[in-house]
Amino acid sequence: MKKCINLLLVGLVLSLLGACVVSAAEWVPTRDIEFVVPSSAGGGSDLNARTISDLARKYGFSPSPLMVVNKPGGSGAVAFSYMNTKKGDTHTLMVLHSGQAVGSYVNNWNVKTEDLTYIGAVAFDELTLGVRKDSKYKDIASLLEAGKENPGRITIGGSQRGNSDHLSFELMNKYTDAEFTYVMFNSSGEVMSAVLGGHVDVGIFNPTECIGQVAAGEIIPIVTFAKDRLGGLFTDAPTFGEVGYPEIQVTEVRAIAGSPNMPEEAVRFYEELLRKVTETEEWKRDYIEKNLLVDTYMNAADTQAYFEDMINLNISIFKEIGYLK
Repeated sequence: MKKCINLLLVGLVLSLLGACVVSAAEWVPTRDIEFVVPSSAGGGSDLNARTISDLARKYGFSPSPLMVVNKPGGSGAVAFSYMNTKKGDTHTLMVLHSGQAVGSYVNNWNVKTEDLTYIGAVAFDELTLGVRKDSKYKDIASLLEAGKENPGRITIGGSQRGNSDHLSFELMNKYTDAEFTYVMFNSSGEVMSAVLGGHVDVGIFNPTECIGQVAAGEIIPIVTFAKDRLGGLFTDAPTFGEVGYPEIQVTEVRAIAGSPNMPEEAVRFYEELLRKVTETEEWKRDYIEKNLLVDTYMNAADTQAYFEDMINLNISIFKEIGYLK
C-alpha cells in the first residue's frame, strides 16, 4: 500500500512539475505592454519602438499591444530610473541603444545597463554629420578647416551626453586638430529642428533620423562615422577613414531591454517576438533597407555578451580622449 501511495505521490509531483514547465514556456502578456523610449518622439529610438510595436500588432505576435511611451530627460537617466521602479514586471520593455547603455556608466547614473534585463538586439545603426542645404560647410574638409581657424566657434548638435553622439564629437576634437562645441539635445528630432532653424551649425544623426530631410534636399550628409561608405542617398558622404582619420569610427546597436529581474519565461516570450518581427518583409524592406541599417538579430544571452564587451570598449575610449578620468 505504501508503495502505491508513494508512486501516486511521485506521479502527482511529476505531473505538477510538467504543468509548471508548460505554463512557463507558454507565458504570454495579460495586459498592455509599456514600451519605454528614453528620448523624445521623432528620433531613431522612437522609430525603432514604434516599428516593432506596429509589426507585433499587425501580425499578432503578442496578444497584448505594445504601447510606446516617451520618457526623455537626463540623457536617458529618467527612463532608466523609471525602469528600476518596475523590478520583476513582465509588462515593461525599453528601447536600449549602445549610446545610452554606455552613458549610464560614463555619466554615473544610479541605474546602469547591467541592472536591466537584456531581451535582444535587432539592428546596427551608423552615424553621420549633416548640415543645412545653405550651410557654408559643403563638405567635411571645409568644416574641419573652419574648426581649426575658429576654435570652439562651430557648434555641433547631438542627442544627449555620454553616448554615441557625444563620443563621435569627442573623437573629432581629439583626432582632427579642429575644435568644435557640443550642444546637447534630448533627441535627434530636437537636433534636426536646431540644424534646420540655424541654431547649430551641424547635427549628428543616424541615417534613420535624417533620411527624410536628405531626400527632400534640406540636409546634406558630409561624412559618416562608419567603417565603410553608406549607400543610397548617403553615397557621396565619405567616411572619416577615407579623409584620413581612421580612428574616428562609431557604430550603434539597437536593442530591447526588460525590467530588472524580469522572469525568464517573459524573456523567452519577448525574444521570440523580436525574432518574428525581424523576419517580416516589412521590417527588412521598410525599416532596415529604407533607413540604411544593418539587419541583425541576437537573443538575450548574445545581446548581453555584446553589450558588456561594447560598454567596456567605449568606456576605455572616453578615458583615452580625456572625458573620463
